[in-house]
Amino acid sequence: MNTGYALMIAAPGDGWGHMGNGAWSGWMWLWGAAMMLLWAAVIGGAAWLIVRAAATRRAEASGPRVTGLEHARGILAERYARGEIDTVEYDERLAKLR
Repeated sequence: MNTGYALMIAAPGDGWGHMGNGAWSGWMWLWGAAMMLLWAAVIGGAAWLIVRAAATRRAEASGPRVTGLEHARGILAERYARGEIDTVEYDERLAKLR
């Protein structure tokens, strides 16, 4: 004989049925839905982090890397092309950048 059944027979008014004799059944759908939403958020967050990290690595690998020195030379060439500095000043500053 099952122990739970024996206890129910011994105290019939206590309600030793499955899941509190139906007392919790109204709330079980809420906790089940909350648990599914929690796991969906955890899995979705992990997937978002992985996709973001992969996109960052892909962008870093595909894009040209411009160092600070190359950037400075580019600005100097633009200023020379616009006529803001003359050839002597351009050559002096370019020599300092090397």
